[in-house]
Amino acid sequence: MNSTTKSALLAKAQEMLRDQIKDIQRQLTELQESSEVEEKSSAGDKFETHQEMLHQTRDILEKRLASSRVMLAQLNAVPVKEMSKVDEGALLQVPMGKIWVSIPMGKVVLDGVDYQLVSRDSPLISALWDLKKGQSADFRGKQIEVKDLV
Repeated sequence: MNSTTKSALLAKAQEMLRDQIKDIQRQLTELQESSEVEEKSSAGDKFETHQEMLHQTRDILEKRLASSRVMLAQLNAVPVKEMSKVDEGALLQVPMGKIWVSIPMGKVVLDGVDYQLVSRDSPLISALWDLKKGQSADFRGKQIEVKDLV
């Protein structure tokens, strides 16, 4: 693990979020087209029900789109420099695996290795905050050691 790994994780997570944003935008476009076709062919209660379902789906997609954009902006602000303690931008090895303190994205596979992308607010990171390599802290009744840190 080194800062090159962080840069690669950053690029992979950015790509995943951009793909997610494109997919949501595509779904919104398809939803709009579906709505326009339905307007021309329906009338009455069936039309009203369909329009309400489209509206609810559009609201959900727009919230997901806004959330993905916020996560991308947060990701772009994460430092990729070497770290000496658990802080935002730290890449650490703990008994459960490799964790990058960045955004709450979950698992990202890079070169066949699983990394968990978690926010600084995650309970585990809160327990390990400010620790250095070799130090450990209690997390849910277990001692968790920071085995490696970059």
